[in-house]
Parts: sequence; C-alpha cells; structure tokens
Amino acid sequence: MTTLSLAEPYDKERMEAISVVESLRAGVPTRASTRTLPDLRAEVTRLIQNDLEGFATGEQPLGRMIWGPYGQGKTHVLTTAEHLALDMGFAVSRVALSREVSCHNLFHFYARVAPATRIPNSSVFGLHRVLSNQQPSTLADTPIVRPDRYVHPLPALVLEDYLHTDSEEQEKLYADLMGQRLPIGDLKRIHREARGEIMPRFESNFSLRDHASAYFGVLADAIKWCGFKGWVLLIDELELIGRLGRVARMKAYRNLNWLLNWNRTMNYPIYVLGAAAMNLQQEIWYAETSRDGGDSVLMPSLARGRNGEQAAREMHSFFERAVGSDSPVVRPVRREDLKTLLVRLADIHGAAYNWRPALDPDRVIDHVGTEPVRTHIRAALEALDLRFIYQEDFVPDASTLVSIPMTFEPGLNDVNDDE
Repeated sequence: MTTLSLAEPYDKERMEAISVVESLRAGVPTRASTRTLPDLRAEVTRLIQNDLEGFATGEQPLGRMIWGPYGQGKTHVLTTAEHLALDMGFAVSRVALSREVSCHNLFHFYARVAPATRIPNSSVFGLHRVLSNQQPSTLADTPIVRPDRYVHPLPALVLEDYLHTDSEEQEKLYADLMGQRLPIGDLKRIHREARGEIMPRFESNFSLRDHASAYFGVLADAIKWCGFKGWVLLIDELELIGRLGRVARMKAYRNLNWLLNWNRTMNYPIYVLGAAAMNLQQEIWYAETSRDGGDSVLMPSLARGRNGEQAAREMHSFFERAVGSDSPVVRPVRREDLKTLLVRLADIHGAAYNWRPALDPDRVIDHVGTEPVRTHIRAALEALDLRFIYQEDFVPDASTLVSIPMTFEPGLNDVNDDE
C-alpha cells in the first residue's frame, strides 16, 4: 500500500481519479465524474442528448419533465444533462424551486435563472465577459433588432445600450438584463448619455406581469449571438409548485407550459428540462381524496374562468403531456447496473490511491438495501477508505449515510394567490 506524496511526480490520470473520488465523497458530481462512471439512466440520457443534438442544429425542441420517487436519481439526471449540454456548447442555467424560487411569477423566476447561467470553459456565472467583447455593429445580424421579436422592446434596447456604455453604467445595465430592474428614469438617462438621444416612446409601458417573456427572449438570443448553441434551463424540485395557492399554481403551470414550449408559442432558443417527484401527481394532480378532483380537473376550470377557453385547453393539454410518454420516469436501478457502478468506483479509488482495492459489490448492496444510489456510493467509498487505511473489511451502516429527505406537505400555501 502506498499513499500520495507531494514529492511524487505529477500523474494526470491519478489526479483526475482523486478528483472524481473526492467529488463523490462530497456529494457534488462533477463533469469528470459523470464522464467516468457508468450512466445508470442511459435511456433518459439518450432522449436528452437527441433533443440537444436537434437543438444544436437549429430545431426548436419541446422541453421535458422527468418524474421519479424521492431519492431515485432525478437530480443526478439533471447533473448529467448539465454536463452534457456544457460539453456540447450550450449555456446552462440550473435552479431548484424553493420558498424563494417559484414559477408563478415569471419575472421573479427569470431573476433567479439568468444570473445562474454557466457557459462552457468558464468557472464564472453569467455572460458579462463574453457580452462585453461583442461589437455593436454585429447586432444588426441578429434577431434581437427585429421589432416584432419580443412582446416588449425595452429589454432589447437595454442590451443595445449596454454595448454603448462602459464601467459603472454598463454594470447597471447588465444587472437589469439579469433581472435586477433599474428604474425607468435611470434607463432613460443612461440611454440619453450613451446614445445622444432620448429613449423612444413605447406603445405601452413595460409590465413585469405581461412582458417578462421578453427578458427570456433577449437573453436567449444574446447567448446565441455570443457563439453558444442555445440556452438550456434545468429546473429541479418542481413538485414544490404544489405548495402554492390555487391561483399561483395555475400561473406556475401556465408559465411552465410556455417555457417547455408545449403550447408552441415560445420561439426563442431555449430548452427546458424539469424534474418532479411523483408525489406531485399522486397528492396534487390526481388526488382521489380531493373534493375537486385534483389540479388536473381544477386548473383547466380555473383557467377558463380567468383567462378564457383557450387557456383551459392549454391547461388540459399540459397535464396530459406532463404524464405522457414524452415525460420519462426514473425507475429504481437494476442490481446488475448498480454492481457495475460500484466495481468501477473501486477501480477509480485504486487508481486514485495507487492500490488494489477489494470490494464485494453484492455485500455493499445487501447491506445498504433499497436506499438511493448516492447512499450505495457513500457506503462503498467508506468501505474502500477503511480497507485502504486500516485494512478493515467493514461496510458502514446505511442509517449513518442517509440524508434527511425533503418532506412534501400538500396544501401548504407558502405563497398566496395574490401576485
């Protein structure tokens, strides 16, 4: 048995193996780890890859929802999709819904996903660096300058003014593009100072409620303009929509329907992949104990009363598609696939610490039982560490490795119906 010494010559393969092991030990899969370990959800990954390949060639793919019980790998599917999209040249934003992040207010949601944008070969969030390198003259070759491209022209004008400013004023305009709205008076002043003219008058004032989609469109088009293939949005914990009030849930479903492009009215280079626990279907959408039949019945009726017959049809279609064949379900991992993963993990551990690991994958699986894959990985790593350091043949108790699961409380109105 040998240990890593700072005096040893640099070994790239060994250092990469150490990086993979340490990322898994920390519970934060990296692009290296997803490339190195076997893909236990290959059929779902293939669907996503096919979507992205079409997206990269200019198609406008429809988004997808991914379902599964808690702890069965939905988040890891999003991680795999994130790394795949970055490797293919897309910009990626990834968020998880929470008390602070919800879909019922589209602009507030935008203000969360826009600053979280990652681009290939960069460790810094956002587009400031690549945007500031663009030449204003090349904007004429993009759809950003088309007068009918967005529901309101203000965000596109903010982007144009960004290109004609620098220093503090440019930082302010970038913040506005990321969803931190500047007062209209400041925008007018910056436009006048940067362009030598007053800001043009718009047919209507910009409204956060009515015109938030323009910000999504401008940023997506700017991402393409900067040389990337498109904008990929990854949304986790979608089941938390079920905690909203009735009207807020309806707004969230309608916004999600637009982002997924299931109503085919979102014409921007955006691809959305969302993950939700099965509890959302079982306890909110099709709740047998519910007096109103669940959201699959309630929401089309509510949409009809508030927004008309077309909105009701869109809501009905949304629920049908969300549980249809285009929305894959993450199933429990087969034992043979899990064994293959643990054997590969042992090989990586051996490469990382320069030893011949001895791991019985069947023993780990039997000991850990039906816990999520991440628990099997943590148990295997601890067993390998103990064998490597102390020569002890020991598999830790799974109860010491399981994180507390997030509870689902149907009917809890964390957000009121009001805007």
